[in-house]
Parts: sequence; structure tokens; C-alpha cells
Amino acid sequence: MTFIKNNNKVGLNFLVIGILVWWSGLAGRDLYMVPVLVGILIMAFNIFRANGFQNIFGNSETIMTWATHRTLLWLLFLHGLVLTATAVFKLYSFQWNIWDVGIYSDILFNTSKGSFYSSYNLAHNWGDHFTPSMSFISLFYWIYPSSHWMTLSKVFALIISPLMIWKICDNVFTEKNQVYYVGLLLSLFWLFFYAPIVNSSYFAFHPSSLAAPAIFYSFLCLQKKEWWKLIFIFIFLIGLKEHVASVLIGFGLYMILNTHQKKSGVILVILGISAIIVIMWFIMPYYRNYGPAWTTGNIENISLFKDVNGKIIYLAKLLIPFAFLPIIYWKYGILAGPAIGVNLLATDKNLYSTGYHYDDLTAPLLFISVILCLNRIIATDFIKKYGKKRLFRGLALFWLGFVFILLPASPMRIFWESIPSSTDFQILSELKRFDQISEGKRIAVQSSIGPLFQREKLQWYIQKKGDHCGMISHIYSIRSIPVEYVVLAPHIGSYGIYDMNLCLKDLSMNPQASKVPGFSHLVVYKRTNSIKHTN
Repeated sequence: MTFIKNNNKVGLNFLVIGILVWWSGLAGRDLYMVPVLVGILIMAFNIFRANGFQNIFGNSETIMTWATHRTLLWLLFLHGLVLTATAVFKLYSFQWNIWDVGIYSDILFNTSKGSFYSSYNLAHNWGDHFTPSMSFISLFYWIYPSSHWMTLSKVFALIISPLMIWKICDNVFTEKNQVYYVGLLLSLFWLFFYAPIVNSSYFAFHPSSLAAPAIFYSFLCLQKKEWWKLIFIFIFLIGLKEHVASVLIGFGLYMILNTHQKKSGVILVILGISAIIVIMWFIMPYYRNYGPAWTTGNIENISLFKDVNGKIIYLAKLLIPFAFLPIIYWKYGILAGPAIGVNLLATDKNLYSTGYHYDDLTAPLLFISVILCLNRIIATDFIKKYGKKRLFRGLALFWLGFVFILLPASPMRIFWESIPSSTDFQILSELKRFDQISEGKRIAVQSSIGPLFQREKLQWYIQKKGDHCGMISHIYSIRSIPVEYVVLAPHIGSYGIYDMNLCLKDLSMNPQASKVPGFSHLVVYKRTNSIKHTN
């Protein structure tokens, strides 16, 4: 690689080296910080000595020579290949589980057969999450039933989002170099540096993973006043998950505070609140026969003031990479306010950890608000007025250091960790053979192998903590029906099973089960007495 020439840019070269070390994933989790810290120290000396930032970061002409749309497309293509390969490898190295990949793959398989049914929950799938909009993926299950279709759709949604970001920048900013600077920076943040969305890209599939490009495009429609398109996109978004209507509320509040369409904004707020109430407390209960909520809708799971410290840290993780701009310019940041509020109301720490998929809505809304914030900063000549002040330079460098500290795991590190072992391939071979001998039969499976099965008759073999093992339709349910086969893989991940040895002992002592020979890595038991076949 050709490094940036100019003695004043030595620090920047160290930052580039740090980023390359981080991206490769070959030097562990934190070693990349060594060149980063050296670079920041050198830059600190140069920034306080220089008259402006140009001597440190270069000029717009330099960046615009390589930051083209073609460059971005190549970056998206290559990163998409890495993410796709990682998702495929994670399935074959048993890093996905029934919850959520297995559950949603089963739902899509059943949908492709004309049934909105969850085999694991033994109920209509809308009783768990309201997800009609993801049903289009089931069309691909007609071609070949595989959970890969879900992960491919998720990767596609992720990599086309920077194109939407670039387009919004093109509509917001007046000068080409501003579009290039902001579009490139935010695209890199989206793909590599912003932990809430990057961690989601590494996590298992969830319907909300498909929301980002629709959210970006809906804002484009709002900018262009293409109301019918906006309505259709909102309908799609609401069908991805019950709380996605919070996007409507955010858009409505933005319109009230920043546009002349205040009545339209009020309507969006009312529609968003109404949609959440109707879906969570009327539609979903109907499809679970008005039984207790499995994962959402329980009023006891709502509390803004539980774990206040954890929620403050969560907000810091969300906003530090954006230098708290959505707070400073809160009339733009309000876009993400309702979506963030949903997570802050939760008592489950996972919802406000930035480590899962729960920021699939907040991240794109924050990116939109930051674009608007940066446009406001440029319009007020903020950098020109304060860029030469040492305090501002120091704060900028302090912010840069925090950005690097908060970097997520690198794409290649996750890729290397996902590559299946030789044992994994042997297990896969045995699972294929088991799938053939058990075709058409109801089976109970270990969580980590569940996503590999595509059939209507599936149950989760699970163990409640401190209890014996058994077939259970859902972790919150006590319903189960007899199965004809139980299949376990003791030497891989056993999410949902606390004591594998106890489960194996239970099976060996069960008078109604006999061990099926011929498997080295799997433990397969078959029911000895006949059962009534049910769906």
C-alpha cells in the first residue's frame, strides 16, 4: 500500500495501519490499538501545532479521487461476500440456534407450504412476533428450502443501505465534496465501525434486520414528498415486527418539529401508536389464543428506571460515535427517539446492550439524523469558526480515540472464527443421513442443529435449569407432543441444555426409546412404541 506522503500525516498512517490490523482479525481483539494510540499521540502534537485540519487529514480533492461511487460499489460487493461466507460458515459450524434462525426458517418453510405456523411454538407464528412482511422470503423456499435465504436477504439489506445513505446525502447537501465526505464516512461507519449495526450483522437473523433500507428509502420519499410510496413502505415496515411502528412515530415527530406538514406529522404519530397497541395487545394475543405473551407485550417487562446505569451506558454507546450530535440537534435526533425509547423501556438487558439485533431500527434513524445534523453544522460554518481553536481540536481527537475504543469485532475475525472444522463436516454428513432415515417423522432436535432441518414436524429438545430434559414447544410453554426421533450432538454448542450428560442419561433410561446405531458424532434415539401421527 502507498501511505499518505507528508511528515505531518505520519499519525494518520499509523491510524490506517491500526485499521488494517483490526480488519484482518489476525492479531487478537485489541492489538490494533497499539498503532492507533501511537497515531493519536502524533496527531495530537500536529493538531495543536497546525493552523487547521487540512495538514493532518488532507484535502477534499485527494479524497474525491478515490472515494467514488464505483469504489463504494466494489467495497459493498467484497464486504457482502465476506458477510455471506461468514453466515454460511456459521450455519455449518453450528453457531446458529433454533432461537432465532431455526424458528424463522421453520416459519418460512411452513409459509412456503401455505401455513403461517411455527412448528416449535405449535401455533400461528404471529403469536410470537408480528412478521407478515418477511413472508416474501418463503418464495425462495419453493426453489430450495434452506435458512441461507434468510441470511442472504439480511446481507443484501445491510450492503445496499450505504447506497441509500449516499443518496440521502446527495439530497441534503448542496456541494459535491460534502456529499463525498459525509457519504463515505457514514458508509464506512455503517459497514465497519458503528457497533450497534455491525454487531447486528454478525448476529442471527431477525425480521427487523430487513428494515434499514426501507427506513432510508422512506426518508427519501419524505424528502421528495412521494406520499404513496411512503405509505406502502410504512405498511411493509410495520409487518416486520410489532414495535417497528415506532419509526412512524419518529417520522411524525420530525415532521412536526422541522417541516410545515405538522398535521401529517400528528397523523403519523397517532398511526404509529395505534399500530403498536393494536398489534401487541389485540392481533398477537388473538393468534396465541389470548395466552400469556411468549416474548413481548408483558407489562411487567416494561420499566424505564430499572438498571439506569446500564441504560446510560447504552445511550453512550449509541451516541459517542456520532459525537452526541443527535442530542445537540435534538429536533433531528427525535427521529430515533421513539425507537430508542422502546429499548430503554425494556427490563431485558439484551435490548439495551448494542450486542444483538435490537438496534436495527435505531441505527438507520440515527444515521439519518446525523446527516441532517452535519448539514446544519456546515450551513452555520461551525468548523470554519471553531476549527482553529485548540479546545475544539482536542475534543475532536478525544472523540476519535473513543471511536476506536468502541470498534466492534472485525469482519475477518468473525469470518475466521466461523470456519467449520473437520468434525463439523462429519457431523453434517451424519445429519444428512439422519434426515433421510427420519423423513416425514416428527423429531426433537438440539438447538444448534435445529436450523439445518426444514420440515413441518419439529420440536426443540430442551432442558429447563435444574430439571430433566424433554420435548418442549417453546421455552415459555409446557406444551409438547410425542416425537419419533430425538437427535443430539454432544460435542457442539448445546444452547438450551444445561447438562448434556443428564439428557443422554434420561434418554438411555427411557423405556420408550432405543438408541439408533451407526452414528459416531450424533446420539439418535427412536421411539419404540407407535404414536398417533399429528401435524
